[in-house]
Amino acid sequence: MDVSTRIARQRTDRRRRTALAKLSRRRRIILIGGAGLVLGLLAMLIVGTAATLGLYFYVARDLPSPDSIVKARQQFETTLITDRSGATVLYQVIDPTKGLRQWTPIDDVPADLIHATVAIEDKSFYSNPGFDVRGIARAVAITLGGGNLQGGSTITQQLVKNVVIAPDQVAEPTIQRKLKEIILASEITRRYTKAQVLELYLNTNFYGNLAYGIDAASKVYFDKPVHNLTLGEATLLAAIPQNPQLNPLDNWQAARARQVVVLDTMAAQGYITVAQAHSAASEPIVVAPLASRNNLIAPHFSLYARQQAEQLLTAQGLDGARLVARGGLHIYTTLDLDLQYQAECTARSTIARLAGGSPTTALNTSAGTPCAAAIDIPPPPAGFAWGIHRNVTNASIVVMRPNTGEILSMVGSLDYWNPGIDGNYNVALGARQPGSTFKLFTYTAALASSFTPASMLLDVPTAFSTGGGPLYKPTNEDNTFHGPVSLREAFANSYNVPAVSVLRQVGIADVIRKAHLLGINGLNGSLDQYGLALTLGGSEVSLLDMTYAYGVFANMGTMAGTPAQNLREGYRQLDPVAVLRIDDANGHTLWKFEQHTATFGVRSVVNTSLAYLINNILSDNQARVPAFGKNNALELSRPAAAKTGTTNNARDGWTIGYTPQLVTGVWVGNNDNTPMGDDVLGINSAAPIWHAIMEYAHSRDSLPVQNWPRPSTIIDAVVCKDSGLLPTADCPHVNEIFFAEGGRTTVPQQTDIYYKRLTINARNGLLATASTPADVRQDKIYFDYPPSAREWARGAGQPLPPTEFDTGGSTVTPNGLAINRPAALSRVRGTINILGDLTNKDMAFYTVAYGVGLSPRDWINIGGDATTRGQNVVLGSWNTAGLDGLYTLRLQIVLKDKSALLTTTQLTVDNVPPTVQLNAPQPGTTINGNTVRLEATATDNLSDGVYVEFYHDDTLIDTVRSAPFATTWKVNGASGTQLFYAIVYDAAGNSVKSPVVSVTTTGK
Repeated sequence: MDVSTRIARQRTDRRRRTALAKLSRRRRIILIGGAGLVLGLLAMLIVGTAATLGLYFYVARDLPSPDSIVKARQQFETTLITDRSGATVLYQVIDPTKGLRQWTPIDDVPADLIHATVAIEDKSFYSNPGFDVRGIARAVAITLGGGNLQGGSTITQQLVKNVVIAPDQVAEPTIQRKLKEIILASEITRRYTKAQVLELYLNTNFYGNLAYGIDAASKVYFDKPVHNLTLGEATLLAAIPQNPQLNPLDNWQAARARQVVVLDTMAAQGYITVAQAHSAASEPIVVAPLASRNNLIAPHFSLYARQQAEQLLTAQGLDGARLVARGGLHIYTTLDLDLQYQAECTARSTIARLAGGSPTTALNTSAGTPCAAAIDIPPPPAGFAWGIHRNVTNASIVVMRPNTGEILSMVGSLDYWNPGIDGNYNVALGARQPGSTFKLFTYTAALASSFTPASMLLDVPTAFSTGGGPLYKPTNEDNTFHGPVSLREAFANSYNVPAVSVLRQVGIADVIRKAHLLGINGLNGSLDQYGLALTLGGSEVSLLDMTYAYGVFANMGTMAGTPAQNLREGYRQLDPVAVLRIDDANGHTLWKFEQHTATFGVRSVVNTSLAYLINNILSDNQARVPAFGKNNALELSRPAAAKTGTTNNARDGWTIGYTPQLVTGVWVGNNDNTPMGDDVLGINSAAPIWHAIMEYAHSRDSLPVQNWPRPSTIIDAVVCKDSGLLPTADCPHVNEIFFAEGGRTTVPQQTDIYYKRLTINARNGLLATASTPADVRQDKIYFDYPPSAREWARGAGQPLPPTEFDTGGSTVTPNGLAINRPAALSRVRGTINILGDLTNKDMAFYTVAYGVGLSPRDWINIGGDATTRGQNVVLGSWNTAGLDGLYTLRLQIVLKDKSALLTTTQLTVDNVPPTVQLNAPQPGTTINGNTVRLEATATDNLSDGVYVEFYHDDTLIDTVRSAPFATTWKVNGASGTQLFYAIVYDAAGNSVKSPVVSVTTTGK
């Protein structure tokens, strides 16, 4: 500090002390008298004046001197945080600066820091008697109203709590403790100057990251003595004591936001100008990285466990932060130390291989022992080149027990002490894009509605509307499309277009709602900020939350953990567990994670049948072969479900998977969000780490091979491949699983309409007609692709059903005669007029007849011996009642020379109306989501050509022209009774209306 600056600061301090000294003795007496009066009123209202006076004199008599206060604060007991066995100390909560800590005189503390502390902590500090008179009056009113005794603590009161009152006495505010706190604060104010109080307070405060005292905080965060702090740095530190976890090392954005609050408060109270506040808020601030501390094991997990211990104790009414900081506790964590070491070394070994190292690289653990798990790191897929440097620097891992929610391992980064990779940042808790691992929530919402593992989805080039923005055109990682696929195939192979299509159908709101219930605490924005890319992992979540959510499925739909400390409606009710037990310095247990107690909870989050479907798909090694190949890194030596994810430009690689006993999530990438390389995907970066850890953990503990128990509600059914509809003789059959419960079944009711057996001319591939010679007629089965997939099918070389008719095989050449209506291969019903041309000048008469099939043996006359000539004349009226199926119409003319000419056409008579049933929504249900999914089963005796219209309260919602017949109706806040029905039409014009279904929507 230069001389001029120091002189200016001393002048400011002298002015402050002079202003304080101007408080006359009379003013002090009035303040103390006023304090006594308020105390007396409080005592009379609550516990009685005599008791209060007795307590006052008793406490005041034993008040320590300033030196003894400082000594008491420095002589706290060390808290030990250990692994789950209690044998290994992970973290000792002690003064981190050791010999570097120095007591800082108040004259050496910058005025900006003093002003910031007073402004944000206690604006009436220089005038109050040690407590807030208005706050006490408010507390009295609340108490008289039946509430708990409350009141904002002043700086002096906080000093009392930090220094005088023992940690185990700091419980929920009680009358006795509050009185003691107020009396002590009053006596300190009477005995010591405001400058002394501030000096004590600033030197004994906890500023997070093991920093006690303002000088220690300045050195921990900025690597400089306190007197060199800028206004921006000072206000950043002043904001920490109220929420020590919101410090610039652990939560930079939150710390910056808190700093702005401090600056605005200082400006409002006149300590600085608005311009100075704005300048300090935009001041570039460099936070010093934490130096390596050899006595900290599993640092990211240890700090997370410390924070959870503080929260758990606070929830019990104790001062959690203070107890952990100086209470001499023994905190038993959930950490499996051996598994932690193996997870760390497996990640480091894999990243070293990806970054250009040997494919057999196996780095030792941080304890210096061999990396036994590295032997199970599988090689990457064929074609992945070794020895090439890739920009891959970091990884994060979470391993949990799904049946308890215990965190067995948390690797926040490859090296906590490496500033080059921002190693002290805990990626397991940070927000990253999860890639396709997020599809779990989309398909969960889909299977919870009316989709099944067999539902046909289209993986074809598709341009999705984004509500006025540019069209969204997702692609796959392999840059190819795969046509019609089942939901099982789409999910297992992580195809993108089907996932986007499903998200659009079930609705973004419902998918986010599912994610929140399953454990995702993020995604807190308004719905309009999330687009269709959400299902591909376009929004940020944490690895811990994602792993916890996947664990719900590992545990057959049940979430396990400890009751959440920050409950929010619609979000998870439990949290992952990092602490098993907390004992005080005397060995008494303050908190214990134990089943059948309030510390342990289970919640059924998804139906067991739904969980089984998800598990069955994600553990289907055969289903994922098209995308990942055989013997890929997702296959373990036991049943295991797994999902990979890769974000745009390969910035993040993910794999999350589980068995019934363990769930593991792995992230690979760079903290600065730079791309890793075009060939770095989830399957070859995160998946090998996941594979090795899972194999090691299961074999080390000799965990028995388990699969998920199959609920009795799960049933098998045969369906057509690709279409997923009820089988016919013409489609390839596959087995699939569905669930049936409560009178509802998800087995499809729709008979297949896509596989079609057509008779063609084998020579030219055209549809056969009556004139096609019998020796070239051939029955062939085609898949009749939905209209949106036909362009893809043509490009992929898939055979399409012919639409043109064979006319070249006729042995008779018609001349001057034609059948115009009905059109060839059209659908007809009822009574129809037959129109045609009769222009041959040599015609004597004509006849019209029909026969069954393509080559009728018998003909039935419709009209005969007519002599009418002309174009488009009525040839006859045909009553088709009682007829159904394929028929041939024949027009024949007899010439004057007694010779004959004829022409024929084929058509389908359809007098049987189709059937329709509205399968979803279920009648009488209450729907909380933002969309209502409608699905109908439509059948026709002739199998194809039907379409369905969906109605809400007699208003057309949508027309669906191909199976599965499904759509969605947006609730848009509507609440109350909603009526839905469907109308099916066949190609002949027959129609049927379904029964009306009534449901209730809540508008949420």
